[in-house]
Amino acid sequence: MDILNDSGLSTGALIALVVVSFGQTLLAAFCLIDIFRRPAVLGGRKWVWAVLVILFAIPGSIIYLAVGRVPAPVPLPEEGDDAVRPRADAATVLYAPAEQGPAPARPAIVIAGLTKQYETATALAGVDLQVPEGSVFGFLGPNGAGKTTTLRILAGLARPTAGEARVFGHDTTTEADAVHALIGFLPDVPGFYKWMTAREYLELSAALFGIPAAERDERIETLLDLAGLSGVTTRIGGYSRGMKQRLGVAQALINSPRLLLLDEPTSALDPIGRREVLEMIAALAGRTTVFFSTHILADVERVCDQVAVLAAGRIVEQAPIGKLRSRHGGAQRVIIETSDPQRLGAALSAEAWTGAVRRDGSDLIVEVSDLEVAYREVPALVARLGLPLRRFDADEVSLEDVFVDLVQGASA
Repeated sequence: MDILNDSGLSTGALIALVVVSFGQTLLAAFCLIDIFRRPAVLGGRKWVWAVLVILFAIPGSIIYLAVGRVPAPVPLPEEGDDAVRPRADAATVLYAPAEQGPAPARPAIVIAGLTKQYETATALAGVDLQVPEGSVFGFLGPNGAGKTTTLRILAGLARPTAGEARVFGHDTTTEADAVHALIGFLPDVPGFYKWMTAREYLELSAALFGIPAAERDERIETLLDLAGLSGVTTRIGGYSRGMKQRLGVAQALINSPRLLLLDEPTSALDPIGRREVLEMIAALAGRTTVFFSTHILADVERVCDQVAVLAAGRIVEQAPIGKLRSRHGGAQRVIIETSDPQRLGAALSAEAWTGAVRRDGSDLIVEVSDLEVAYREVPALVARLGLPLRRFDADEVSLEDVFVDLVQGASA
């Protein structure tokens, strides 16, 4: 007791010190055992949490217990030893089943008089646009038309000079927080934390959106599978541009957004990757609204139900694809090959059911108002002229033809 008194420590203080040290050791030991017994931890790196607990026993253990433990997945009920449990597709995991019946009448996006003026250029000059809820909407335009500027304003990342943009009734400038909770956004050149893996990046995104842990794991697994990144442990800094693009699509879907904004989502993908992303976009039709810009017109024809064409900072046309074709060039044309295209072309130009007639090598490309009439009259006309009919095909006016005509007309 003299030694204790000489050192300034009482018996009670010594006992308390021993108890605290013992408790600290027990807490750290429990956490270390839990780290290596648990199927998964936040971030996926058990050794990082172990080092944190060893170096900073009490605070490290508290941090691990608070945020590091990922709940083990609940096992599915057994259906037999050989049972195969099909994995739900991404659209089913992220969204409730699509409602049957007509699409909602209310718009997801309303843009009125939207103008964006920079010091030396005008990016947008009074854009007016409405996007129906539940649609897959293609936003087309040449480089520099203002597509990316429009998407950035819709995402609340840029402010318009004049006019307004609303997402489900929320102004993107004054109600940016409400808008951010409703959207997913993939920019044209997505940026990532290069030192993370794809799983860690999606875990971070899920945490920022406050997605419950019970839903988080299934969403992340589904989106990694969609992006073709399941099992990839390489850091994002080592990804190709296509891999980053697919990860960007997955990140944009993590919060099951009511509006998905995609800026050139397939531009860096190989054919297989493009098909997978387009199939996902098509599966989302009716479950959420997809608004994406692209220069790949074949992608628009494949998945979009409506399009708008932007040129010189203005909307020059907005319509369903079928109606857009019907407004430009009669929506139908025939391709004819014969031995004397000049003579046949002159005869066809005089018919009431034909429009523009142009020559492409030995072929005649003829716009027609009635395809059934063309089927009947073209062979008869060729026979009257005494010409051989080497080719006679029907062909729709392509979206590319319409796009080029609209853009050239806007710049004229």
